[in-house]
Amino acid sequence: MATRAAWDDLVEVVRGLADRQEGPPVRGKFTIKGDADLVVLRTCLDAHHDTHLELINEEQPSDLKVGQTVELSVSPRLGFGLLKHDIGDLLSGSRRARIKEPSFFLMAEGISNDDPVAEGHPVARYRAVLRLVQLLKRSAAFLDADEPALVFIKDGKFEVPIEYDADDLKKMALPAIQELADIIPSGTHEKQCASILAEAVVSMTEHLAGELRFKYLLAHAGELKKKFEQGYQLFAAGFSYEKVRDQVEAARVEFSGKIHKVFSDIQNQLLGVPVATIIVATQMKDAKTYGYEFWVNTAVLVGCWVFAILMVFLLHNQSHTLAVLRDEIDRQKRQLKKEFAAVADSFTKTFDYLSRRALTQRVILWVIDFFVIVGLLLSHVIYFKLTPPARDWLVGCLPALTRWF
Repeated sequence: MATRAAWDDLVEVVRGLADRQEGPPVRGKFTIKGDADLVVLRTCLDAHHDTHLELINEEQPSDLKVGQTVELSVSPRLGFGLLKHDIGDLLSGSRRARIKEPSFFLMAEGISNDDPVAEGHPVARYRAVLRLVQLLKRSAAFLDADEPALVFIKDGKFEVPIEYDADDLKKMALPAIQELADIIPSGTHEKQCASILAEAVVSMTEHLAGELRFKYLLAHAGELKKKFEQGYQLFAAGFSYEKVRDQVEAARVEFSGKIHKVFSDIQNQLLGVPVATIIVATQMKDAKTYGYEFWVNTAVLVGCWVFAILMVFLLHNQSHTLAVLRDEIDRQKRQLKKEFAAVADSFTKTFDYLSRRALTQRVILWVIDFFVIVGLLLSHVIYFKLTPPARDWLVGCLPALTRWF
C-alpha cells in the first residue's frame, strides 16, 4: 500500500520533468542525475496503483541507470494526490478540495501542499478559507461533504454551498477571515457562540442565491465578525444582567436585614428611656434636709447618669455599625459600575433604597440621642426641685441658675 512518502517522491519526479506537458496525463522527460533520483523514480513506479506513473518507451525499471533520460506519463489516483496548474485549477478540479486540503502539486509555481508560502499568497489564502470552513462547520447543523455545503436550521433547512474560485481568494478580506478563525471559544459558552455565528451567517446571506452565499461571506468577513460581536455583546449583557440582578437582590436583602438589625438590637434598651423618666418622677421624694430622702434622690440621679452613659455608648456603637454598612453599600455600588457598566444603571434604585434606609436609621439614632439627653436634663430638673440642699449648693456654685430653681 502506498504511503505519504510516495506522494512526496512523486512530487520530486514531477518537479524534475523537462518539456512538461500538463495534460492530463502529465508528460515530460526525466533525467536520472544521481542515485537519489533513481531510487525516487523506482519507488514511484513500484507504487503504480497510486501514482499511475508509466515509462512511455516501456523501459524496464530494473534497467534504469544514472545519467539516463526517460519519458514519463503520470496521472495519479485522485485519492492519492492532485497535479494541477494553479490554485484555481485545483478548486475547479476537485469539489472536496474546497473543504479540505488534499495532497497537491501546483505546476505553475512548483508548490506542493507541504511547502511554506508567504502571507497573502493564493495558497495561504486558500488555507485561511479552509480554516473558515471548519469554523462555520462548528456553527452549522452539519457539513455535507459530498455537495459540499454548510447546512443550517433556520425555519427549515438553509444551505450555504461552498462555492469559490481563485478570483474570490484574491477579493476576500484575509485579515478579517484570520481573526474569525478562533472566534468561537472552547468550553463555556461554546454552543451559545456557535449559535450566534450561525444566526449572523444566515442573516447576511438569506437574501442571496445559494451559489453566491459563501462568496459573499469571503468578501464581507469583516461584517460577519462585526455581526457576531454585536450578537455576543447582547448575549453577554443578558448573561451579566441575570447574574448581577441575582447579586444585587441578594445584597438588598442582606443589607436591609443588617440595617434593620441596627435598631432591633437595641430596641429593648430603648424602652429604658421612658422608664427611666418615670422612675425619676416616682422615686424621688421631697428632701428638705440631708437625710434618707436626699440620698435616695441622689442615688436615683446617679442611676440616670449611668443609664445615659451606657445608652450613649450603645448608640455610638450602633452608629459605627451603620457607617460600616453604608460604606459597604457605596463600595458595592462603585464595583458594580466598574465591572458591569452596561447594566449598572438598572440597579441604581436598589442602592438608593438602601442608602435611604441607612439614613433613616441614622436619623432614628439621632432622635434617640436627643431623648436620652432630654431625659437626663429632666432628671436634673426634678432632682434639684425636690432636693433643696442640692439646689442650694448648686446655686451657691452658680448664682446665675437662681432664676431656674
